[in-house]
Amino acid sequence: MENPYRSPAAAIARESASESLDDVVSGQKQVIYAILLYIGAAILRLGIGPLAMLLGLGCLVLSWMGIYRIGRGLGYPLWWRIVLLISMLIPLVGLLVLAALSSRATSRLRKAGYSVGLMGARDY
Repeated sequence: MENPYRSPAAAIARESASESLDDVVSGQKQVIYAILLYIGAAILRLGIGPLAMLLGLGCLVLSWMGIYRIGRGLGYPLWWRIVLLISMLIPLVGLLVLAALSSRATSRLRKAGYSVGLMGARDY
């Protein structure tokens, strides 16, 4: 006999989808900031020289965190995430990888109903 006072069972799959979208949202923001830092480091490199390399290292760390989180949120296999992380060490290829991942994250977030602007998902 069923217990009439038992609360209804929750859908677990929806909660895990929300967690993966959280990874995509935060990873996309990190990638966007890394792109801006990458461009800023390239401009400052002309003016102050080797000191701008510190900005470049910050950009690399920020982009690695963003790439890993977007890859995890979009369900990329681990080997593909590692390839993307290694590609960040090649100067122009890294910038193209960041732009492509940001574009894929934007399309995934819009499909899920998020409002996405220039600096990532709004109202998050």
